Amino acid sequence: MRVPTLLVIEDTRDQALLVGAAARRAHPGLDVRIADNGVEGVAYFAGRTPFEDAASRPAPDLVILDLFMPEMDGFGVLEWLRQKMDPVPFPVVVLTSSEKTEDVARARELGAVDVFNKPGELQALGEIVKEIVHRWIGRGEIIGAHIWSAG
Repeated sequence: MRVPTLLVIEDTRDQALLVGAAARRAHPGLDVRIADNGVEGVAYFAGRTPFEDAASRPAPDLVILDLFMPEMDGFGVLEWLRQKMDPVPFPVVVLTSSEKTEDVARARELGAVDVFNKPGELQALGEIVKEIVHRWIGRGEIIGAHIWSAG
């Protein structure tokens, strides 16, 4: 059975790790990959350095994308996907600190299936990531979590 893969494209490493941890909690066994910015995210999709080896970059079942990053922002990633992979074979969900309606509209116009606002507190972030993972990947199975009671 193939394990689903989440690709997090986020330039703040701590934030990416928190999103990954919350996603694994929402879907035990989920394979989480991280791209540190938009350029690296596109390299992942295109199989460019450092992702030339196909085994090191399983096709994502879901992408969680930040909008505002140096070099190439999330809008650039969405544009690249639209130009090179139309139709995009996986959902892309934007998780952004922007509250501007024009940013949300542009992300959706470029192909994001959903846009969520990044909350300031950890618990709220975990709840949003759980909602995203459950909606687009599912709940997963907790392997070995069966407790047998004697009696």
